[in-house]
Parts: sequence; C-alpha cells; structure tokens
Amino acid sequence: MKIIHSMLPLLAACAALPLRAADDQLQEITITATPLRTSVEDAIQPVVVLTGEELHRRLTGSIGESMAQLPGVTGTFYGPQASRPVIRGFSGERVQMLEDGAGSLDVSALSEDHAVSTEDLLTEQLELVKGPATLIYGSGALGGVVNLLTRRIPESLPSQPVGGALDLQGDSALGQRATVGKLELGGDALALHADGFERRTRDYSAPDGRVPNSDSHTSGGALGGSLIGERGFAGIGVSRYDSNYGVPLGRDEDPADAARIDMRQDRYEFRSQLNLSPHWTALRLQAVHSDYQHAELESDGAIGTQFLQKGNELRLSGDHVDGAFTGTVGLQTRYVDLGATGEERFIPDTLTRSAGVFAFERWTHGALTLEGGARAERQSVAPRPGFDLPAFADNAISASAGLLWKYRPAQSLAVNVTRSQRLPAAAELYADGPHEATRRFVIGDVALDVETARTLDVVWRGSGDIPWQLSAWVSRFSDYIYLQPTGAIDDGLSVYQYRQGDAQLYGLEAEVARSLWQHDDADLQLRLLGDLVRGKLRDGGGNLPQMPPSRLGAELSWNEMPWRFALSAYRYARQNRVAENETPTGGYTLVSAEVGSEQPLSLGKLSWFIKGSNLGDVLARRHTSPLKDIAPLPGRSISAGFRYRF
Repeated sequence: MKIIHSMLPLLAACAALPLRAADDQLQEITITATPLRTSVEDAIQPVVVLTGEELHRRLTGSIGESMAQLPGVTGTFYGPQASRPVIRGFSGERVQMLEDGAGSLDVSALSEDHAVSTEDLLTEQLELVKGPATLIYGSGALGGVVNLLTRRIPESLPSQPVGGALDLQGDSALGQRATVGKLELGGDALALHADGFERRTRDYSAPDGRVPNSDSHTSGGALGGSLIGERGFAGIGVSRYDSNYGVPLGRDEDPADAARIDMRQDRYEFRSQLNLSPHWTALRLQAVHSDYQHAELESDGAIGTQFLQKGNELRLSGDHVDGAFTGTVGLQTRYVDLGATGEERFIPDTLTRSAGVFAFERWTHGALTLEGGARAERQSVAPRPGFDLPAFADNAISASAGLLWKYRPAQSLAVNVTRSQRLPAAAELYADGPHEATRRFVIGDVALDVETARTLDVVWRGSGDIPWQLSAWVSRFSDYIYLQPTGAIDDGLSVYQYRQGDAQLYGLEAEVARSLWQHDDADLQLRLLGDLVRGKLRDGGGNLPQMPPSRLGAELSWNEMPWRFALSAYRYARQNRVAENETPTGGYTLVSAEVGSEQPLSLGKLSWFIKGSNLGDVLARRHTSPLKDIAPLPGRSISAGFRYRF
C-alpha cells in the first residue's frame, strides 16, 4: 500500500483536471499495430505513439533504452547496445518486437544479451500497444507489442520527387558516434527507398568508472521499392543489420573472460495491399524471410556458441466494413529453424512451426464502441534428430472483448477483458547448459504446459489542451512460466531454472500534461507520470523475479517556436520485493535537461538538440538488468543530435 500512497498525488492531479472538451484537437495519428488501425483516441487498449521530433529526441541506438521512460516501460539494459523493452514487468517472449508490422525474427527474446536487430534511428513512428489484446500478431504477446515503422517499403507516393534525411548523433558517456542517411524517390507509380547507418561506441562511462568490454560497432542498410496505384500497392525490400558488441565485465573480473557478440541479419520482405470494394476495404499480404547468425566470441576470438536461425513469417488479412461494423480476419504462419553449435551450446537445434487464424470486429453507435476478437493457434516445437528430447505441440485459444465510452468529446473510458494463452518457447522447454554471456547455467523443463492469463485493463483518458491517461490492470495466470534463480552453482555459474506456477501481476500507470502559462506561441508545460508493477506467485509462492520498481517523474518544458527547453527528474524506488535468491536494488533519481530547435530552410528543415543526462552523476542500477551489479546505467553525459530533412 505504501507505493500506492506515494502515487496518490499524481492520481489526484489527473482526477482534478477540468473535464471539458478542447477547442483544438491533436493531429490524428493512425496506429498500424492495432487490429483496425485506429487513432490513439479511438483505441480501447492503452497505447503510446511517438513521431516527429519527440521521437527523434528519445532515440538512443537501443530500443529498450529509447522507450525506458515511457509509462509502464523499462529496459533490460545488457549494456548500451543490448536492451529490450520490459512492458508492465513482462519481457522476452511476452513482448512482440515488430518491424513494419512483421516479427523481428531475431533471437533477442531468447536471452537478455541478444540485441534487437533494428536500428532505432531509422524509425519514423514508434507504436506501443500494452496488454494482450494484440491478437493479430500472436497469442504470446501478453505484455504488448512494439512496432517500429521504418517505411522501407513505401505504401504511398512521396510528396516530392526527391527527399531524404541525414541524422548525426553523439553521446559523451557512451563515446557514441552515429550517422544515418535515407533517400526517397518517387515517380508516377513508383516509389523507392534507400538507407544506411553506422554507429560506434566505446566502453561507456558509469559514475564509478568505465565499464570494460562494453564497446560496439553497428552498421547496415536497406533498399526498398513499390509499385503504387489507385487500388493499392505492392513492394519488396531487403535489409542488413550487422553488430559487434561486448558483454560488459565487472572491474574485478578477468579480461580473459571477456565475451563479445557478433551478429548479422539479412531480411527480405514482400508487402502488398489491394483495395477491393466498399465492403472489403483492404486485402493485405506480408511475407518475410530472415537469415540470422549470432556468434558469442571468447576473448581470443574463438566461438563459444553460435546461433544460426532461418525464419519465415506470412500474414494475410482482410478488412471489411458493413454499416456500423468494421473488422478484420486473417491468418498467420511462422517457421523458425534454430541451430546452435559450440562447446557452450545450452539449447538443442529446434524447429518451431505455428499457424493461427484470427478475427476482430468493432461496432460503433454514438458514444459507445464495442470490440471483440479471437485467435486460435497451433504450435509445435521439435528438437532435430540426434537430440533425445520429446517434441512439444499444443493449441492456444485467446479472446478479448472491449468497451469504449466517449462520455465527452475529448474524454473516454475504456475497459478491455482478455483471456489469452501462450505456448512455451524452445529455450523454456529444452535449455540445459552454461550460457557464458549471461553468466548463467540455464535449465528448461520439457513438462511445461500452456500458460493462460485473464486480464482486466481499464483506461481513462482525455485529449485536447490537457492530454492525460490513467490505466489500471490486473492479470491472473494459470501455469505462469518464469526463470527462477535457484541459488545453486554449476560449472562456476549461477543456476537458473524455468518453472511454472499460478501468478498474479497488476499495476497502475498515470500521465498528464498541463500548460502552466501561454502567451502567443510560447507555452510553459508540466508533465507528470508514474507507474508501478507488482508480480507474485499465488498461494504464498513469493515474488516473481526481475519486477521493475515503481517510478514517479516530472518534466517542465518551455516551447516557443522554433525553440524548446526542458528539465526532467525521475525517481525510481528501491526494489526490495524480490524473489527467492534475488538481491534487492537501491533507489535513485535521474535528472536531465535539454535544449533544441527546429529551423525551416530553403531546401528542407534542420532540427537539433543538446541533452544532459544523469546530471547528478548518480550510480543507478536497473533491477530488470541481469548485469545490474556489474554494469550500472551510464553516468553524467552530454548528447547531441542533428537531423536535416529535405
């Protein structure tokens, strides 16, 4: 109850806002990751969308760190390069990572030391849909979906024949230098896209000194093109992502134990949309093939473990309209062939196949909107011949129902109820061996069963001059799968074992922005946010591991075109609600300040920012990071970014 009391002032601030409609509505943004591509205001699920300069200021080179200050979100932070989002305490397989609506098809969900294979500076729009009501992408996304829109395959003709952008970024604590460029060409029916990027960092600086073996070098690029007509488009794209980065070492660890990750992904994609008739508004087809390889290197360059994964994903869906009813139906298949070699291989070669069908319908009448969706999925995980292990195959049935009530023009109340199931992944079933990069000996369980969650999500939001959102949610699990530290030591590594038990997770999220003073184009605005997550095994089983601590934040910003100034502070509570054999994490406060500007030019637009982070040079350890005790968050830093668009 103590943390709930600490959030009462923020919740009261939301409740005390004047309940009135705004004269000027915010620009409507379509969320492509929702089943029916709704706007933020029409979404029943809790959503966050970042675009434009706000997105540009947040991007860091690691998607987990770029999202870490959003309500309900933090990151795993396995060093600056490898950080995956943790949404409402859920991570790994429970958070779907998408690139332009298709799965990333990398191995970032397999372990925290594996980076997401997307350069976030190429993102044009970042979409976060929280909770399990994302049935079109898979039943396993109990935490939510993160969709990075790069638009490498154009869906419409550009507004001018030639356009593009150049981005430069640097960070003093990371020793980072990043360059990203893109070019877009368009004609009567043809649109082309090309991009390239390179990012280098050195061993990053923490308040207690530099963290050894945390440097990185990442590069890649993409080509894409589409034929576009009045009835739709068809396009193809190819991209490469290359990254070589170190797994951070503790200062008392032997440099001979230093490990590096050398990863590469080649991705090939086809996407099309056909607008058929007034009734069937869009038929969409998306096919992706990924060729991924990932080597975990010893200090002498020898390969300790190598992962080779080929993945295919196919999604076909059709949107329809019938009076007040709109909906989508479709099917999705996925094929993942994962192989591992080397003396430190901790998972056998496996072949995972899944196929699902889904339907989602929406009915609107006046101020009320009803939604309902269902998904049936079949998954099989089979070890390759030569491994004496049983195959796994089972079904998952998920369904959701939601109500949106727009009781005033700029205010709404949404309630979403979901029953969702998740099928265990290959590592959860078959892991058995040392994983040096994570400093763990990991043990799976071939007897794992289907995981079932029942979730209630309530979202109260307002838009217009005073945007705000308050969310409360609770999920009750049967056969929840979690990775438990056992306290044992094997092969010099701490033993972690996948287990299953009934559990309950719940949380609160609140955010409000209010103008304190306005004059002409000048606006002084205060933004407040807070969140908390609790996760426990039921029937007295104790706390779940790696639950993020509660957080309160405030940002004061001054906007007067073309300038922006901001000062922010985030307080992270001490996390002492820990699982058995898990250590607590101290609380800390991070203070940041930034200045930026956006200037129109005769040929395009130039924007820039300079930001100081962790100005107090506080030693901060993130509880959701497996390396929290040896790799704290970066210390005081000055970062800068420049973007030229033409």
